Amino acid sequence: MAKIEQLMALKEGSKAWSRWRAENPQIRPDFREGDLSGMDIEGADLQGANLMGATLRGTRLRGGDLGRAKLVGADLRGAELIGAVLSEAKFAGADMEGADLREAKLVRAELKGADLRSLSMAGADLSEAILTGADLSGADLQGARTRGADLRMAKLAGADLSGADLSGSKLIRSKLSRAILRGACLTRADLSGADLEGADLSGADLTGADISRANMKSANLSDAVLEGVKRIEIGF
Repeated sequence: MAKIEQLMALKEGSKAWSRWRAENPQIRPDFREGDLSGMDIEGADLQGANLMGATLRGTRLRGGDLGRAKLVGADLRGAELIGAVLSEAKFAGADMEGADLREAKLVRAELKGADLRSLSMAGADLSEAILTGADLSGADLQGARTRGADLRMAKLAGADLSGADLSGSKLIRSKLSRAILRGACLTRADLSGADLEGADLSGADLTGADISRANMKSANLSDAVLEGVKRIEIGF
């Protein structure tokens, strides 16, 4: 359970929280199963915090530092995390539907099985986010917006990206084997060297995409738009 003293300090806002952290540098923030929903804690330092099972629905954490934080099973629906540092954070099984992650730094973050669906106009937004080396294996990214995101060497095996907007994204050497990309927008995306073996790209728009040296073995490209695609190759 969340530590009451810490939760009260955080509820007072980012400045009060910064003072508490300065006075207690040796204590790791513990908000397990705590309710942080709707808080305005822009820029808060939650580096390494334990937020497993916590509720951050609609929480405003723009520019916050959650590097190496544990958010396994957390509720982040509609949370504002624009420009936040989330590198090496653990989000396995977290509900991130409708979260705003534009320009967030998610380098080597663990998002295995996370729910990043876009079921409404306020869907999950990862535009311009940095997800280099992130693990999104089996994640639900249906309809998510990842325009211009950096997903180099990211693990997306078995992920559901149906209808996702990946236009202009960097997916160089990313692992997309058996990923579902039905109807996804991949215009001008860089998929060079990516592993797309067994991926479902039916109805996807790959206009101007670069899939040179990509492993396309057994990939389903039925009804896909391939205008201006660079060097389609089967196998590496």
